[in-house]
Amino acid sequence: MAISKKGKRAILYREKEYLWWVREDEECWDVPWLTVASPDKSLILSYRVEGGDFFVVSQGRMFQGRKTSGKCEYYWYPFGKRTPPLVITPGFVRELVAWAVDGRGAELISGKKPVLGILYLLVLCDEELSYDNYKEEFCIGIFSSREKAEAVAKHYLRNVEGFKDYSCSYRIAEKKVLGKGDCSKEKDDGEEVCGKKESEGKEGTVLDQIYMVYGWNENSEGDEIYVVESDCFITELAAKQGMAMMKQMYARTEWCVSRFRVDERNWKEGFVRV
Repeated sequence: MAISKKGKRAILYREKEYLWWVREDEECWDVPWLTVASPDKSLILSYRVEGGDFFVVSQGRMFQGRKTSGKCEYYWYPFGKRTPPLVITPGFVRELVAWAVDGRGAELISGKKPVLGILYLLVLCDEELSYDNYKEEFCIGIFSSREKAEAVAKHYLRNVEGFKDYSCSYRIAEKKVLGKGDCSKEKDDGEEVCGKKESEGKEGTVLDQIYMVYGWNENSEGDEIYVVESDCFITELAAKQGMAMMKQMYARTEWCVSRFRVDERNWKEGFVRV
């Protein structure tokens, strides 16, 4: 059965018509999705608009000149250094169609990335101010070894204002460093991402800074609850791609990408209760 043209816009690419529309998807937390399709449904593409995502979903029978299973297949879209659009224009729709029809070599998202090493996230918690699903937590930093993280935790609990004065605990989370290629050569906005610092991953890979993704909801008090956090990424772009996939897994209203210097401490002067 052909797709109805009612309520949809049309573009021409190589003298063939394609329909497109933006509509909220009730099965995906009521967020708007762009859908692009040929009338015979041989090509069907979806892109989540407000998420600023880096991937496109193919559900048609054809994609980049080959037959597909017709089931949902997720591909990274080659935005390069551009920010994924939050407003859909006919120009972007035409670009998307050209990529899906005449492009080649789209990278299928497998969900698996090489592990370059292991780092350790240190978080301290004020137990007295935590309640229900909310924890009053302080992210102290990410460290190259568990021993370093534990030493820093003990120092804070014994010597740093606030942490030593109240009932505080700590947790150390083991985090994989995900990426591809030679970390020491990765660049981000002209800045060296991985330099010759103390923390080393597998096969001598030296890590200077990393990125992590956080998602959370807010309760009636404005506190962050149901917080989810990612493993570590060596570039901001990789973290944003990781965030796009996490949004498919977790129904959270707020998201961010945070950058950490390995073995650098946050909250150096502690805290005081107001």
